[in-house]
Amino acid sequence: MRILITACCLLLASGCATFVSGTSQSILVDVINAKGASCKGIDKRGRQYHWVNTPSATTVHKGDGPMVLTCEKKGFKKTTHSFDETLVAATLGNIILGGGIGILVDAASGAAQEYPTKVSVLMEPEDSAPDALKKRYQELKKELAEKMKKEKEAEKKEISESAK
Repeated sequence: MRILITACCLLLASGCATFVSGTSQSILVDVINAKGASCKGIDKRGRQYHWVNTPSATTVHKGDGPMVLTCEKKGFKKTTHSFDETLVAATLGNIILGGGIGILVDAASGAAQEYPTKVSVLMEPEDSAPDALKKRYQELKKELAEKMKKEKEAEKKEISESAK
């Protein structure tokens, strides 16, 4: 009887992330300096997703990263940005509870991964754009670079502290 109960628990735990986080998710795309831009994302399977009149959100299938995002708006240069998925925490529950079956279910369904919930894009103005727009782009570019540097430093600090 114990073996039957244990087997049922393991079977129920398999595919944990599939049940917890699902196989699709919403991604908000915000083109910081060009509100109203249109963006198209293509995953590695060739699925196309559209964000019209950004900032906007659309639902995508998980497990098919990386996603290549191309944004366009009159007065700006076409911009391409790539982003990838990370491992969903619920997948780790499969290692403890479900073993190989759960991990296989989550990996096959896409539930083991997730994209960022928000993607921010910066578009470069065309050469003929007003100087004020070009200047604002350079300011935003610098701010984003500093923000990314701080985030990486915080991540390194967190990793080193957790290793202690």
